[in-house]
Amino acid sequence: MEPAEIRDATPDDRAFIDSLSPRLAGVPHPPWHDGAAMRGFQDRFMAATFADAEDGARTLIACAADGRRLGFVHIRPGRDGVTDEPCGYVSLLALLPEAEGRGIAHRLMREAEAWARGRGYRLLSLDVFADNRHAVDFYHRRGFVTESLRLVKPL
Repeated sequence: MEPAEIRDATPDDRAFIDSLSPRLAGVPHPPWHDGAAMRGFQDRFMAATFADAEDGARTLIACAADGRRLGFVHIRPGRDGVTDEPCGYVSLLALLPEAEGRGIAHRLMREAEAWARGRGYRLLSLDVFADNRHAVDFYHRRGFVTESLRLVKPL
């Protein structure tokens, strides 16, 4: 695992965070959504996520020893869909391509889990496109399990 500093994001990090939107939009996705639709979705999602900074939400930045930003995670309070109890929610996780496979995402998720535990949450949840097998496998290795499936039929 590569050494990396994990720190809270500052306003100066926003351009870096926004620069990863195309990477997030480029993940494997359902074939009935083209690249333009995915880019639009991701841009809207990121704008909404950061426009309404909820109380307790946190964005963490992973930096290399030389200060270079490598990735980020955005976590926020959520509600469990079954019990309606408060829980943590990972709304965004993204890395630079060259930061993948170096343990950076694991470190960011470990910090997200510590944040959720520190708030007394019993659960931490997230959403991921089913076609994004790389991400699905990563989350499964971290102990996440599938709770529900949203099925879509293109007409």
